[in-house]
Amino acid sequence: MQVNGPWFIEPKTNRKVIFRGVNLSGGTKIPGGVPSHERNGYWVDYDRKVSFVGRPFPIGEADIHLQRLVDHGFNLLRLMVTWEAIEHEGPGIYDEDYLNYVIELLIKCKEYGLKVYLNPHQDTWSRHCGGSGHPGWTHTLVGLNPLNFPETNAAIVHNLHQNPEKFPKMIWNTNYQKLAAATLFTLFFAGKTFAPKCVVNGVHVQDYLQSHYINAYILLAQRVKKHNLQGDVVIGYDTMNEPGQGYIGWPDLTGRPSEDVDFKKGLTPTPFESMLLGHGVATEVDDWVFTWRGPKKNGRILVDPKGFQAWLSTEEQHVADQLFEWKRSPEWKAGCIWANHGVWDPSTKTITRPNYFNIQKQQNKNYGYYWLEFIKLYSTQLLEIHPDAILFIQPPIMERAPSMPSTLTNLALCPHWYDGLTLVKKKWCSYNVDYINLKRGKYGNGPLRFLRALRLGEKAIRQSFVDQIETLKLEGLETLGNYPFIIGEIGIPYDMEPVKQKSVVTMTMEWFSWLFVQLFDQFWKNNKDKRVTTKSKHATTDKKGKDKYYLMNSPEAPQNKAMDASINAAEQNLVSYTLWNYVPDNHPKWGDLWNGEDLSIWQEDTSMSALIREELMEQSDTSSETLLPETITKAGRDNNNVNVRDIISLHRPHAHIVAGTPLSVEYISPTHKQQATFIFSFKNSLQAEGATEIYVPTVHFPLPAEVDTPWKEEDSTSSKIEVSGGQWKAQTHNEKYWTLLWWCDGDEADQELRLEGRIIPEL
Repeated sequence: MQVNGPWFIEPKTNRKVIFRGVNLSGGTKIPGGVPSHERNGYWVDYDRKVSFVGRPFPIGEADIHLQRLVDHGFNLLRLMVTWEAIEHEGPGIYDEDYLNYVIELLIKCKEYGLKVYLNPHQDTWSRHCGGSGHPGWTHTLVGLNPLNFPETNAAIVHNLHQNPEKFPKMIWNTNYQKLAAATLFTLFFAGKTFAPKCVVNGVHVQDYLQSHYINAYILLAQRVKKHNLQGDVVIGYDTMNEPGQGYIGWPDLTGRPSEDVDFKKGLTPTPFESMLLGHGVATEVDDWVFTWRGPKKNGRILVDPKGFQAWLSTEEQHVADQLFEWKRSPEWKAGCIWANHGVWDPSTKTITRPNYFNIQKQQNKNYGYYWLEFIKLYSTQLLEIHPDAILFIQPPIMERAPSMPSTLTNLALCPHWYDGLTLVKKKWCSYNVDYINLKRGKYGNGPLRFLRALRLGEKAIRQSFVDQIETLKLEGLETLGNYPFIIGEIGIPYDMEPVKQKSVVTMTMEWFSWLFVQLFDQFWKNNKDKRVTTKSKHATTDKKGKDKYYLMNSPEAPQNKAMDASINAAEQNLVSYTLWNYVPDNHPKWGDLWNGEDLSIWQEDTSMSALIREELMEQSDTSSETLLPETITKAGRDNNNVNVRDIISLHRPHAHIVAGTPLSVEYISPTHKQQATFIFSFKNSLQAEGATEIYVPTVHFPLPAEVDTPWKEEDSTSSKIEVSGGQWKAQTHNEKYWTLLWWCDGDEADQELRLEGRIIPEL
């Protein structure tokens, strides 16, 4: 695979490739037997003896899962490989069994024609500070004690939460700004600048951490090369998933930036308050809630660590140093690294250097400078092993990508994009916010900027999603250059609030009610929650008097609307994407088994899951499980396995390979009245060899009347195909999908194809 301007190119045929991929997967974040909601097995012997072999699935099951992904039209996997999975036992000790497992999985991917780019995945540094990715020993290295993070609010960790079932949704993301993750990211990217005393075994901790991170993935790249998997399977490498900025560039440690619109929820200490809490000092901190216009401060709360500290004691640090054979410089004392560097004074509990990390003001450097220095080091060593690898550049979360050095030419920009409001509220709302452009300053300053960024109604919301991805794409052209753009993560939560079946009158009344409340927000503060949960008198009811909800496989299901709007935004911008995500062991109660997230496109229907769903439905009439379909289409079944999350809009045609330059994509997802319709146009190229290849799901687009196969439904509606020129042919594979081959020889004119399928039958 090569890059040419904004496109991925198939070098042998010079055809352009648009990837429709999936992340494989959230299940790789956790080792076998230690889901995030269980305390048992967590932080035992520094978590040195965990194993990630068989995550995301045992190699013996690979054929089932990979065929399933191919049937869904995916031609690219973003395969997550964590640093912890490779080097969990200790510095320089590699898990050979896991490395062999990854190679076996890649060999299987080759059998199914799947391309892969390897993703060094992490979230908020590691599992031990509420995320995933990096080894537990990195905490011990810098002197942190993960067992004391809950009391000191150094991190919110699901494994240590008092009530795992009540773990707040999406709160894990706030760990980026808490003491543990912020300290580790600061040391990783800029430790030599901000913590010069931290030297171990004669090497600064920044170099120590970066070298071990890079060496782990160099080792993996060497194995990929040894087994001839470069190019044909592994097309490139991500840099680091969602890297954190730590404290780098923080203007004042006693406060927050005045125009900060980043995600905040729950206890949100300032950096200085985090340092006090980490030292065991009772401290008042801000508490935040999430509203329609984003985070909102909800008062101050006293947090008392009750004598616990986030840092190892001198004795505990000495024990760890002996185990891992670390010899620290005499200046590196046990306890708070930042107190040791004079940032604050523990004896007086006062800040002494509030602008310590404001390097932009002091040396004209910012976080981007340090991030780029790491990227140069990482890419130089990686490309020595895999010279033609595509480097998938992932900038910090929601930030612009810095300009790259001219020596790096085989690049692709792969930021993440989610509909943040739906992700946090777990609800498909009749309003949304143009968040990316709000953050970029398009709507000015002050409180009115939120009103300017507000979008009302589904049409405006869908266009807002298109606009946000267009902004990210244009920014990439300005900073990174003319390279392909691929959305590394995009997806929806499946545990969304159910939508009641309503009449048009009811929906109109509720929309005006919502608008009235928002316009007069200050008079309705005490009634907001009641308004959201009150049932409509006009909702239809079943025989038992309970409200009816749209089922998961209904066109009106919130999951279907959210997924369609998100994928449409990528299609309208003609960009590749990898959906988040496929977790084969997704649990009906615990979701993706990590921090309460529930974004897997697959959940298998089993006798156990049926019992759990029944229990959840008894607990609440508005459980997301009430959305499960009563019947499953053929697209949701394979090998007697049933996907209870078989939403309509996930199944859509996709132009995988184009014999020219794509110009437009329009997909109309089917409803009970509207038939599925796919319209695709491109500019034909005489330099391209072969046909344009379009994946077509049979569930919405039965085979054309001209085609006959053993699995063709006798009474099915045939798809209709219209092309502006050239010839087409339907290439059959199995009952799940077929490929539309389209040749347009002779000239380089613009061409258009229209494919019409079926409507969704009433149940």
